[in-house]
Amino acid sequence: MRLPSQATPHPIAHAWKTTLLALCCMLAHTAQADILISPQRVVMDDNTRQTVISLHNPGTSPRSYRLEWVERQQTASGDLQAIASKDAPRSAAELVRFSPRRVTVAPGSTQTVRLDFRPTTNLAPGEYRSHLRIGMEPAKDAQGGKGGTEVAREERDGMTFRLEALMSFAVPVFVRHGAGSVTSNIVQVQPAMADRDGKRQPALDITLSRSGEHSAYGKLVVYQQQNANAPVEKIGETAGVAIYTEIDQLTRNILLRPDARLTPGSWIRVAFEGEGPQAGQVFSERVLQIGN
Repeated sequence: MRLPSQATPHPIAHAWKTTLLALCCMLAHTAQADILISPQRVVMDDNTRQTVISLHNPGTSPRSYRLEWVERQQTASGDLQAIASKDAPRSAAELVRFSPRRVTVAPGSTQTVRLDFRPTTNLAPGEYRSHLRIGMEPAKDAQGGKGGTEVAREERDGMTFRLEALMSFAVPVFVRHGAGSVTSNIVQVQPAMADRDGKRQPALDITLSRSGEHSAYGKLVVYQQQNANAPVEKIGETAGVAIYTEIDQLTRNILLRPDARLTPGSWIRVAFEGEGPQAGQVFSERVLQIGN
């Protein structure tokens, strides 16, 4: 008995699939060039109840954005996954008002979004968080047509495929009510490897712990001293490391400088440092010597 041969993919479908794979890799880079958001993390409390987020359009055509609340939860691996509003026990969406909800930013211009923290009566102390999603929408050009960012146009076999970058960004918004604090510690540092440009490069697996009512946020910086007479060098840094209140511990793989060598006998210092208004503060650190 002869087995049926595997079906050959239709050439058009195969071509479109290949194009999609290639173009999707370009989307994030293209979208990043379409909007500059500042700050990328908002923290408000009882003393700071108002703030703004700035949206800057560095491009050459108008860009439109729609803003809305979304809820996300951090997993043990540090990833953020979308959850339903009803599953967010400490959502900030009902506590923070923002305006406008839609905005069009002219080329080279900046628009601001105003946020107001309005605590409700008998609000329980603690930290509340939601994410403000800033989604791109197709803007209109001078002729009334879509003026969005076209990543590429594919024409084949009488059909045209147009891919437009309409990415979205989510800014975490925290509100802290009443007393509260956070303590973080570097509980483990392990030599590791990571992929960089198809090559295996030195890295460190760093485990952070968090305790208290608030989230921890900062950057991990790695310093090395080869011996007592050698200078201290910074060999790695990763910014935007966050541990939200729903988890107690997080492990991050920190890529080191391509020329870094974790030679036996050398000393490594890992520091969890502040960013933004807390720049210069060292929340926790750990020193270890690479074994033989």
